[in-house]
Amino acid sequence: MKNTDISYTKEKESISTILGNFATVLNNGEAKAAADFFDRNAIFIPDGMKKMIDANQLGKTNNGYLKRTDFKISYVIKDITIENQFAFVEAFATTTENRISDLKPVQKRSIDFFVLKKQDENWKIYRYIFNNVRELELI
Repeated sequence: MKNTDISYTKEKESISTILGNFATVLNNGEAKAAADFFDRNAIFIPDGMKKMIDANQLGKTNNGYLKRTDFKISYVIKDITIENQFAFVEAFATTTENRISDLKPVQKRSIDFFVLKKQDENWKIYRYIFNNVRELELI
């Protein structure tokens, strides 16, 4: 696709919408529904984790953590590049959650990188990695 192509712009808008909807599902504490945003061969690599989590594991997680910590996330998309059936998304994320140890709200910021794969006219998260998490305690 060429950057000047109207369909390229529509694809970028579609990807932005998907990531916004993904954030909404997380913000609503719907872990099982979040798994629907991932390709069946997806890999999720959270900051500080020693192993990768695949799509099958994501679908088996419970809703407890997201709700218990009142987890909230928002993304600011820095760049989207589309090459054939793949899209590469650079974003900044801000999360807020209640720390489990003392229930104090903590804000974190990270650099997030998504690879989305298009199958049957639908974009799905194929790879998701984030790092450089900074924690800021809210007063």
